[in-house]
Amino acid sequence: MGRTLPSYRMVLEKERAIWQSHYANRLRDARHRTSFDELWLFAFQLADAASANTRPVAFDNIVMSMLVAQQSEIKRLKTEVEKLERKISRTIRPPELNPNY
Repeated sequence: MGRTLPSYRMVLEKERAIWQSHYANRLRDARHRTSFDELWLFAFQLADAASANTRPVAFDNIVMSMLVAQQSEIKRLKTEVEKLERKISRTIRPPELNPNY
């Protein structure tokens, strides 16, 4: 019988443990540690898509998952900012343009 390859999730867990011990444990700012954890959460959330990609270096898939999740969050936040800007522009107008003044 041939050797069994570890699942992508097992590789992901191992990579995270390595980065945790060699990098995250040295982050002094709690905000940076939280960001580190959030990035890895993104990687785990998109593990199904990443495991379908047969890249020889697992870290490529991990980083791509993190980037995709961050881009989604950026788009969501941009949409929220645009909504708030429209709301503000409707409520704060010069008196001559505001019929409720």
